[in-house]
Amino acid sequence: MTELRIAAVEVRRYAVELDPPFVAAWDPVPRRRVESAIVVVRSEDGLEGYASGGEAPDAALLERLLVGLDARRTEAVRELCETVDPHGGRPWTAEVATWDLVGRALGEPLWRLLGGRGERLLAYASSGELVEPDERARRVAALRDAGVRAVKLRFHHADWREDLAVVERVRDAVGSGVELMVDANQGWRMPGDRGPRWDVATATQCARALEPLGVHWLEEPLRTDDVDGYAMLKRRTSLRIAAGEFVRGLFEARDLLLRGGLDVIQPDVVLAGGIGGCRRIAALADLCGRAFSPHTWSDGLGLVANLHVAVAVSTYPYVEVPLDPPAWTPARRDWLLGGPAVEIAADGTIAPPDGPGLGVTPDFDALEAHRIG
Repeated sequence: MTELRIAAVEVRRYAVELDPPFVAAWDPVPRRRVESAIVVVRSEDGLEGYASGGEAPDAALLERLLVGLDARRTEAVRELCETVDPHGGRPWTAEVATWDLVGRALGEPLWRLLGGRGERLLAYASSGELVEPDERARRVAALRDAGVRAVKLRFHHADWREDLAVVERVRDAVGSGVELMVDANQGWRMPGDRGPRWDVATATQCARALEPLGVHWLEEPLRTDDVDGYAMLKRRTSLRIAAGEFVRGLFEARDLLLRGGLDVIQPDVVLAGGIGGCRRIAALADLCGRAFSPHTWSDGLGLVANLHVAVAVSTYPYVEVPLDPPAWTPARRDWLLGGPAVEIAADGTIAPPDGPGLGVTPDFDALEAHRIG
């Protein structure tokens, strides 16, 4: 094929109201409104690629840098985005949209272009709310009955002892047939949240209390930049430790693996390093005998992008799928796409869409009523 030169980079912003509000465990206020930005990368012949999952405030700068470049030079796109990242917002949706454009031009799904290591992974349903032990046990049992084989539970920012009872109740309800992950959400904060964080002693006490419950991993028990703290924690517990979803640069992910001793590194391709960067971190994790399993809690397009990469390069059996009905459903998660983009099969596995590129296209006509910029 001839060159696939980039002609334009466009950002379209949308919002939808949530009724009832979503009370996220990591958010100090209920979410009554969700906003998303779709990045469109357009070639000279009018073909488009799409991505979402994070803000893109540097669209004009990205357009100036990318226009005229052959979109198939995805490593050049990654390096250009890397130069933008320290000076403004996270630019990685532009890189993902470029990959989508290339996949569409070649008529191939991204997971196959990226190497196609596997075709499906086990989904872990990632919960979002803090609810009472009996209610959480009911929700997890319902997911199990629908075929889900792993679930992630959220902890409070403050006293983890309140949440230990939730894990105990869920384990009693579903037995050993469901893997349980725990997310402490200590790695980063929502804007304005000045709540206290855990220290190494608190994380150690929590980890040791979770060990007898057969928890699969403890996620983000410390600040993302506390590399020495993670190394200390790893020496004190037998639990797997996971972190790194919001690393600002891939060197941070490298240090968490090599110095912090993480078992599972979790950069999100639309927030940290793009597809090319996360593929490099996945390779590093594999060389070190560790695991790459991307975070993905943004929207349906963000989920699909991470799913393509995980299926293509991850050696880990699980991948995150935001799912916590009735509070967070596939319809809420995938609203940019007009309905569920992917579904967990009866055997608990999930696969990316098989169409070219990401395999999904936003319905811009339907979204026009929600456009805010």
